Amino acid sequence: MRNTATIAILVFFVTLSRAQDVPLFKSQNPLNIRATGSIKSIKKNSNDSTLVAGKFEFEENGKWTLVKVESRVRGNYRLRNCYFPPLKVEFKKKDVQGTVFEGNKSLKVVVPCLNSSGKNTLVRKEYLCYLMYEVVSPYYFKTRLANFQLTETSRKKPRTHDLLSFFVEDNSMVAKRSNGKVVKKKGIHPSAFDEAQSVRNDYFQYMIGNADFSTVYQHNSNTLYVGSKFIPLSYDFDMSGFVDAGYAHTNAPTLGTGDPRDRVYRGFCKSADIMEQVRKEYLTKEKEVHAVIDADASYFKEYEVKTMHDYISGFYDILRSDAQFETAIMEQCRTK
Repeated sequence: MRNTATIAILVFFVTLSRAQDVPLFKSQNPLNIRATGSIKSIKKNSNDSTLVAGKFEFEENGKWTLVKVESRVRGNYRLRNCYFPPLKVEFKKKDVQGTVFEGNKSLKVVVPCLNSSGKNTLVRKEYLCYLMYEVVSPYYFKTRLANFQLTETSRKKPRTHDLLSFFVEDNSMVAKRSNGKVVKKKGIHPSAFDEAQSVRNDYFQYMIGNADFSTVYQHNSNTLYVGSKFIPLSYDFDMSGFVDAGYAHTNAPTLGTGDPRDRVYRGFCKSADIMEQVRKEYLTKEKEVHAVIDADASYFKEYEVKTMHDYISGFYDILRSDAQFETAIMEQCRTK
C-alpha cells in the first residue's frame, strides 16, 4: 500500500512538472528559425530599456509561421566585442497563441559571438553547460536549440549566416516553477543566500572554469527568493574554460587569471559541513555530468569530446583529493 501511494505521489509531481512546461521546452529537437534584418541597426537602436519591433519565422511540421517580436541586445561586453550580439526577445500573448512559443513572454537568445569558422561549436559547448547545470542544481534555466538562418541586410549585398543558437527561458518562468519570485535588487550580502545552493552554483562555475559572474551584483546571474531564501541563478557561460572561446582570452586577466582554462574559485566561504555535503553531491553525479557530453558527442570532433571530458575530469580529480580540495577550494573561498 505504501509503495502504491509513493508511486501515485511521484506520478502526480512528474505530471505537474510537465504541465508547467510551455510547448517550447517540451521537446529537445532543434527548431528551425529564420529572420532578415540589420545587425548594425539593432545594436544602435536597442538597449536594456529600448526594444525594436521585428519578426521571425519558425518551421513546424514542414510549415513556416511568422511571429512578431520585440528585441533588444543584452550584455555590455558582447555588445562591444561581438559581431552577433546576444538578444532578448519579447512576445505579446496574442502573437504567439497556438504556437510553440505560447506561454513565453520573453526569452534570451544565445547566438555565436564572432563570425568565425568554429562559431557554432562554441555555442553547442555553452549549451552543454546549461544541461550540466540541470544535473547538479534544482534551480536552472530550460533551453531549446535552434538552427537560425539570419539574412543580414546592413551590408551592400545581403549575406546569409547559418547559426546554431538556443533559447533560454525567462527567470520569471524559473521562479514560477520554483514557487518563488525574481529579486531585482543588487548588492545582497553573500550570507543571505541559501548556503547549499550557493555552493552548488560556485562549484559548477569552478567545474566549467567560469569566473565571469557575480551573484552579489547579478552579473550573469539572477536572484530568486524561494521559501525565505535567496537563490542564485546563473547564465551566460561562453567565457568559461570549458567553452574555451578565443575571445575569452581578452577578458580573462580582469577576472584573476591569464587563461580562461585556468580555474579560479570565486565562491564565498560557507560552513565546512555544507562545502563537504555539496562536494559529495557532485561526486555522486560525475557520470551524469559526463553523460551530457556523450549525448552530444556526434556533433563534435573526437579530440573535442576528449578535451571536454578531460576538463571536467580535472575538476573531479580535485574533488576526490582531500589535499587538492583543501588547497584549490577551501583555502581560496572568499571572505569579502
